[in-house]
Amino acid sequence: MLGKGGKNPVQNPETPILFVDDDPIIHGVVGKYLKDWNMTSVFSGEEALDSLEKENFVIVITDLRMPGIGGIELLHQIKAQYKNRVQVIVITVSEDLDDLVDALDGGASDFLLKPLKKEVLIEVLQHTVSRIDRWNQSLNKLISKQNPS
Repeated sequence: MLGKGGKNPVQNPETPILFVDDDPIIHGVVGKYLKDWNMTSVFSGEEALDSLEKENFVIVITDLRMPGIGGIELLHQIKAQYKNRVQVIVITVSEDLDDLVDALDGGASDFLLKPLKKEVLIEVLQHTVSRIDRWNQSLNKLISKQNPS
């Protein structure tokens, strides 16, 4: 995917991302992968919901299996409250096909298996950011047509 003017894609998008996982090791790995991105990390679904109330995150990357509020329940709560204003990417070590189906049926924009590969994670984020940008451009055009100056 190329950025504006055919240049390499932007590696430091301003899009606010919330990363949710109970494993400190994966936080370190993803932190290195996304060091140039606007990412905040939390360690539980409960912390994620609290963070979403305080800050305007556009993308949430969540682990599937966590104590307390797990990834699927978090996904459902995000979609119930924020609809598609927040895109959710689910990550997991689970090899259960039902988890993939539950995530996609619940409205996840993507599903990635651990161990995460940096290139794949960045590709998914760039695709998600591009899609959000297209939606915003379309929304702005529709608004300007309905409210001509």
